[in-house]
Formats: sequence, structure tokens, C-alpha cells
Amino acid sequence: MRSPLALVVAAALLSGCGGDATSDYCETVKEHQVELSDIAASTEPGAIFGVLDAYRDLRDASPRDLRDEWSQVIGRLEALEAALDAAGVDPSTYDPKTTLKSLPAEERSAIQGAARDLGDERVVAAMAGIEQQALDVCKAPLSQ
Repeated sequence: MRSPLALVVAAALLSGCGGDATSDYCETVKEHQVELSDIAASTEPGAIFGVLDAYRDLRDASPRDLRDEWSQVIGRLEALEAALDAAGVDPSTYDPKTTLKSLPAEERSAIQGAARDLGDERVVAAMAGIEQQALDVCKAPLSQ
């Protein structure tokens, strides 16, 4: 059985819909490829939050059928960023093995919950669908 996102993408491809919205989105994908590749290759702990501006641009340029997926991914990243900020934790120095031990239980729990939510299978599936759509429709990966 195919995922609902795969069916939507297939229907869009078969019907030829998309037009300017799709071409604008594909152009935005190509504009952010180098930036997203650099962030993906980074070994800095807080580098993941560097994708937020690019992801927001991509969400805003995306066809309507992808906005929910983009919003889900962005929302989970923002929630983790907010939990770290609320705890006074600098994402660039965050180390779950040492940083969490020094935090009060409530802040530790908030960070762990936000990190768990970011890794949730629905978020992973949303990101996989976004990646696949970029390949199928734009003929380009999000990162190189």
C-alpha cells in the first residue's frame, strides 16, 4: 500500500498539475541545496537549527499538498529549539550525555520529549516524503 503523500505526488505528476507553484518550489529547492548540504555535513551539535530558515522558505514556496509535512518538521525543530532555550542551553554546546544531568527534571524532560517528538516516525515519514517529492517532481535532492 502506498502512503497518502506518495499517492498525492503521483496524482500531481500524472495530471500535470503544479505549474508555477511547482516550478517556484523547485527553484527554491535548488537555491537551498548547498546550504542544506553544508548543514547536513556539519558535526556541530546545534547545526540542525541552521536549517530552520531554509525549511521555512521551502514550506512557503511548497505546493499546498506539502505544507502540512513541512509544518510538522519545522514545528518539531522549533519545539526542540524552544525547550533548549527555555533551559538556557546553547544548542552549539549541547551534549545529551552531560548537559541533561545538570538540568532540573522539568527542563530535562522537556528537552527529551521534544527530541523524541522530532524523531517520531510521523516526522521521519514527513521528511522522507518531502525528500522524495523533491526528487520526483524537481529532479533534485534537498541537499547534494
